Amino acid sequence: MKNIQIFTIIFIINLCMSLKTIIAQISLKVDYVTIEGLEYFKSHNFSSNNPNPALKSINSTASIALKNDSPYSVMNTTVTPPNGNKREYISYAPYLWPSCKGIKNVTDPETQCPYKPRDGLYNPDVRNLSDPVDSRNMVRDVLSLSIFYQLHGDENFAEKAVQLLDTWFVNEETSMLPEVIYGQIKRGPGEWKGREEGILDTRLYVYIPVAVRILEKSRAWNDNIDKGIRNWISDFSNWLMNSNLGKQAFKRSNNHATFYVAQLATYLEFSGRIDEARNLIRKFSETTFQNMILKSGEQPMESKRTKPYHYQCFNLEALTYIALLSQKINGTNLWEIRTKDGATIQNAVDYLIPLKNQDAGQEGEAILLPALYKARDYYGDRSGKYANTISKFLKTTNGASEWWTIYSPKSLRDGNVKNSNGKSYNYDNYDSYSENSATSLFGTSLYAMLSFGLGVFFVFLY
Repeated sequence: MKNIQIFTIIFIINLCMSLKTIIAQISLKVDYVTIEGLEYFKSHNFSSNNPNPALKSINSTASIALKNDSPYSVMNTTVTPPNGNKREYISYAPYLWPSCKGIKNVTDPETQCPYKPRDGLYNPDVRNLSDPVDSRNMVRDVLSLSIFYQLHGDENFAEKAVQLLDTWFVNEETSMLPEVIYGQIKRGPGEWKGREEGILDTRLYVYIPVAVRILEKSRAWNDNIDKGIRNWISDFSNWLMNSNLGKQAFKRSNNHATFYVAQLATYLEFSGRIDEARNLIRKFSETTFQNMILKSGEQPMESKRTKPYHYQCFNLEALTYIALLSQKINGTNLWEIRTKDGATIQNAVDYLIPLKNQDAGQEGEAILLPALYKARDYYGDRSGKYANTISKFLKTTNGASEWWTIYSPKSLRDGNVKNSNGKSYNYDNYDSYSENSATSLFGTSLYAMLSFGLGVFFVFLY
């Protein structure tokens, strides 16, 4: 009996860890989602009997979100923002650390020691704040619930997504104010102030407009939610354009400016301010973008960081998003714009293909995949360079975390592309994700099941 009790405890722990790992695998990237792309996927690749790993992950995440009764809200924070209003979003700068050398009798480093940068070294205590976590999880759940509703038509999932949007953006008792004045604040002696880097925290909000367009067809949608969301996005757009932090973010020479433009252009387009969105992208292409890519394809403002491969892929994430959005609104063709060194986005993608990701961590070269797909889609692939690289990188992923494969706007329409050797790769067949991986969505649950079997074996053994 004692052995059975011990085994039960071990099994429950393993099962909980497996479920946690499934969700932890999901790291949303900024990508351009369209209802048309989702409908294409539904008509050409949708299989209820054998869904691909990414769709399994979306379905699983949506199902868990449906049953989650713990609301995401800025009011959950245990750290009150400096102005005393919990509706203000607050986060700490992740790469700033207290420097207490030479300071005597330190009892509270947060207020006594100056904070200094250690680029690439993540300060773990930033996770003590709930706003960044709740914000990311809210978007993840809204997106998965909306996609599930679009593909399956289950009104329960739409209703849950609408509830999440109401809590975060509309309800005056729980919603976030449409500004980020305390984003990535610098702690230390004196007044804690937000920085323009904090605008990066809301980059995933680019998924909210497409979620709205999906959910407004549901029975759960109503005039109050519609007006509240649209007012929030409009107000946030105005804050991004007119605040000092927003203006500083646009003037940055790296990914902070790129993601700022990606966000603001999205919100402006959603609000019907198409000319303003076009002008923003045009101005970006004529200014900041001009210094972003060298003739070789290297992105100097990202490659000088301590994680050069990661940050160059990260900036491409936003650049390719802007290029796709600009195509939709008949704006500047960012795919064809050349920097002052004569380089395009294609050069930046090509530069990274032969490189090894030497950054610390477990990302690998597969983080380049979304940009590879988009470069192939726009520039073509007569030599098979992208096909070869995509095939190689796909084998290193578990598939479950690659949500973007579900709604990549063009990749899903060009399933079969031949490489230089004449071999055909079908990118619509995402079973290839699981060729070398036992972790395609429920791989970790398989681990729990194996633990169960081993537990039973040892129970009977003893």
